[in-house]
Parts: sequence; C-alpha cells; structure tokens
Amino acid sequence: MMQVNVQPRRQMIQSALTRHPHAMVPTTLRLWEQLTPELVAIIGEGGFRPLYARSVRLACQQYPWMAHDAQALDASGRLAQLQTCLEAQEPAQAHQASMALFTIFLDMLASLIGETLTNHLLQSAWPQETVQTPAKDFPR
Repeated sequence: MMQVNVQPRRQMIQSALTRHPHAMVPTTLRLWEQLTPELVAIIGEGGFRPLYARSVRLACQQYPWMAHDAQALDASGRLAQLQTCLEAQEPAQAHQASMALFTIFLDMLASLIGETLTNHLLQSAWPQETVQTPAKDFPR
C-alpha cells in the first residue's frame, strides 16, 4: 500500500488557524464556511452532515465540551453551535480542539476520496492558506 504524507495538509490547517491568533474562533468559522460549499458540491449535504457529525463525535473523545448537535439541519446552525462551544473555552484549548476537528474531518475525507482530491479541495476552499504551502507539498 502506498504511504501518504498528510503532514502538508496538517501544516496548512495549523497555519490557517494561527494566521490570526486573536481571532481563532472567527477564523475557524470562516474556514468551515469556505470548505463546506466546496465539499457539498461533490458529496452533497447528505454526505457532508454525517462526515461532520462523526468528526465531532471523535473530537469529543478528547474535548467532551465540543459536544453539539452536529446533525443540525443547516450549516449556519452547525456553525453557531460550534462557535458557542469554542467561545466557552480558553483560546489555547479552543485552538487545539479546532485543530483536532479539522484534522479528524480531513483525515476521514482523505480516506474516502483520496489525498489528492482532498488537497485539491483545500486549495480551492482555502486559497490564502495554500499560498504559504509550497506546491510540491500537494500531490496532483
């Protein structure tokens, strides 16, 4: 089986979340707002919702306070609940949990659609964040 290097993707998540350290919660929400339509265009809302819900459940194993209704019917409801959870924590804890949620979500996505397509989606959804990551780090 071919070994996949997930480090560039994780570095991009970390870079995106730390770009504005005093605005981590708004940054997290913006990143989800940018990623969701890119992914929904491929797997639909019916595919996105359970993937996000599973990611939240897994993140809750380490951050139980993140528990929220991840099956909320619309994206704004999911984001509002995530925002409430993150804002109730110290910034460092919220940052770690946000990083964990993105990592879990994107790792599961990559296992379903492949690393190349996942990286392509991230490049489309987060163009500012991928600018700082050398193109050689993203296989085509």
